[in-house]
Amino acid sequence: MTNVFEWDGDWESVSIGDAAWAEEELRRELAPGHVLFDQSWAALGRRWRRDDFLFRLADGRFAQVHLTRHVETDPRWPAAGIFESFEDWKAVPPEDR
Repeated sequence: MTNVFEWDGDWESVSIGDAAWAEEELRRELAPGHVLFDQSWAALGRRWRRDDFLFRLADGRFAQVHLTRHVETDPRWPAAGIFESFEDWKAVPPEDR
């Protein structure tokens, strides 16, 4: 599979195995009321040495999520930033993502 995204900073594309793990972990962590609850997504990228992942949502938007590795009951967690496009996400300086 060809990666069409140009990563910067300490971000990189994820392997199929890492993507599957991140997608299942996100599903496990989400509480009802979370902005991503009941949505479909695919993991695309990961911040090296952190639990930050970039997911493409089924509607074409992107979500940067900091996975907590815990089942959450508060819909504010895991923290997620929503971006209209990959370009909007990339426009934020890497140190601010």
